[in-house]
Amino acid sequence: MHGTDLSLLTPLLAVPAAAGLACLVARARRTMAAIGVLAFGGTLLLGGRLLQQVVAGGAVTEWGGFLRADALSAWMVVLISTVSLATSLYAGRYFQRELAAGAVTPGRVREFFVLTPAFATGMFLVVLANSLGVMWAAVEATALSSVLLVALYNRRTSLEGAWKYVMLGSVGLALALLGTVFVYAAACKNNAQPLPSFNWSYLQTVAPQLDPRLVRLAFVFVLVGYGTKAGLAPMHTWLPDAHSEAPSPTSAMLSGVSLKVALYALLRFHILTTACLGSAYSCHLLLGLGLLSMFLAVPFILVQRNLKRMLAYSSLEHVGLICVGIGLNTPLTIAGALLHMGYHALTKPVLFFAAGNIQQSYHTLELRLIGPGVVKTLPVTVLFMGLAAVAATGLPPFGLFLSELLVISGGFAAGQTAVSVLVLVALIACFCGILTQLTRILPGPSRPGRQHDGGSWDGVPAMGLLMGGLLLFSVWLPRPLLAVLQDAAVIVGGNP
Repeated sequence: MHGTDLSLLTPLLAVPAAAGLACLVARARRTMAAIGVLAFGGTLLLGGRLLQQVVAGGAVTEWGGFLRADALSAWMVVLISTVSLATSLYAGRYFQRELAAGAVTPGRVREFFVLTPAFATGMFLVVLANSLGVMWAAVEATALSSVLLVALYNRRTSLEGAWKYVMLGSVGLALALLGTVFVYAAACKNNAQPLPSFNWSYLQTVAPQLDPRLVRLAFVFVLVGYGTKAGLAPMHTWLPDAHSEAPSPTSAMLSGVSLKVALYALLRFHILTTACLGSAYSCHLLLGLGLLSMFLAVPFILVQRNLKRMLAYSSLEHVGLICVGIGLNTPLTIAGALLHMGYHALTKPVLFFAAGNIQQSYHTLELRLIGPGVVKTLPVTVLFMGLAAVAATGLPPFGLFLSELLVISGGFAAGQTAVSVLVLVALIACFCGILTQLTRILPGPSRPGRQHDGGSWDGVPAMGLLMGGLLLFSVWLPRPLLAVLQDAAVIVGGNP
C-alpha cells in the first residue's frame, strides 16, 4: 500500500473546488467555461495517473488513511472526470444561447459554473473518502449542490422538481445515515474499547466480528437510503422530474455519474455486508430491486411525452441492470456491471446534450410539439443522438452490448436462467420503447409551418469526446483500464 502522495488525491479534490471559487470572481461567461474545462481536464489527467498507480501498487492512501483510493475508487474517478469535462465543454455555448433567449440571467449562469465544480468535488470525495461517515456527508453535499442546479431556471416546474428531489433525497439520506449508525453499533457491540476507526478499510478487516443482526438492519436502511439517491425503484419518483427540469449539462452529470456515485456508496456497504453475512443476503435484495427497476422503466418509457423524462426512465433501466449484475454475484456479471457503469457514463450525456440542442431549437421538449424531421434541422445533433441511442439500447458494435451480454451470459452460466431471461425481456422491451419514441421526432419530413431555429453545431466537441471514447473503448480496452476493472470486480465480489 502506498503512503501519502500529495500529488494525486488532494488535487483531485482541490482542483474542482478551486475552479468553483475562481468562477465566483470571474466576470465573463467564456472565462468561467474555460476554467471548468481546464479544471476537469486536469482531474482527468490525475485520474489516469491514479488508475495507473493503483494497478501497479494497490490502494493509495493519504492524510493518515483519511483519503483512500483502490481500484473501484480509481474507476469512479475516471468516470466523474470524463463526464465533468464533457459537461464543461458543452455548457459554455449552451448558456450563451440560453442568455440570448432570455431563459436565464447572468447571475444564474454564474451560479451554474460555481455549483458544478462543487457538485463534482462532492462526488470525488464520496469515492475517495475512507470513512463511511465522511462518505455519507459527501453524498449529502452532492445532493445540496445538485438540487440548486435542478432549480436553476426558477420556473414553477423546475422548483417542483427540485422540491421533490430534495424531499425524497433528504428522507433517503436520513435512512442511509441510520444505516451508517447501525454499522457503527454493530462494530461496537462486542467491543469494550472505543472503535479505533470508522474507516471502510478497517471495518472490512473486522467484518466477521460485527453483530450480524445489526448488519442486516443496516443494509436495509442503506439500500433504501442510497438506493433513493441512485434512482432505484420504487424510490425513483424524483428522477424524471429532476432530470427533465435541470439544465441539460446538469442532467448529463446527474444521469451520467451522480446515480453511479450513489451506487458506489451502496456497494461499499454491500461489500461489508458480504464479508459479515455472506453474499446471499445483500445480493438477493440488489437483484430484486434491480429487476423491479428494469421492468418499471418499460411502461414509463412508452408513455412519456417529454424527451428528457423518457431519457431519465432509460437511466432507471440501466441502474437496474447494474444492480442485477452485482446481485448475480459472479465474476463475469460483476465485471459486466462495472463495465456497464463506464459505457453508460459515456453514452447518456450525449443523449442529454442532444436533447438540449433540440430544446433550444424547438423551444420545447414535448415530443408531439417537436414533431418529425429534426434530422432536417439539426443533422449533426441527430447523428450523435442516433449513435448514442443505438448504444444505449445495447446494439453492437457499442460497448453496452458487451456489458449486457456479460451480465446475461454470466447469469446463464451461474444457473440463474430465469433471471437472465427476465433481463433479456426487459432489455428488448426498453429497446422497442426508446426506438418508438425517437422515431417520432428524428426522421421524416418537417411538419409544414413548424417554427424552429436554424441548425447548429453546438455541443459537437463534448458529444464527439464521449462518442469517440465510447467507440474506441468498445473495441479496445487499454491494459491498465482492463486491469483496474478486474481488480474492482474482485473488490465488489468481496475480496479486497
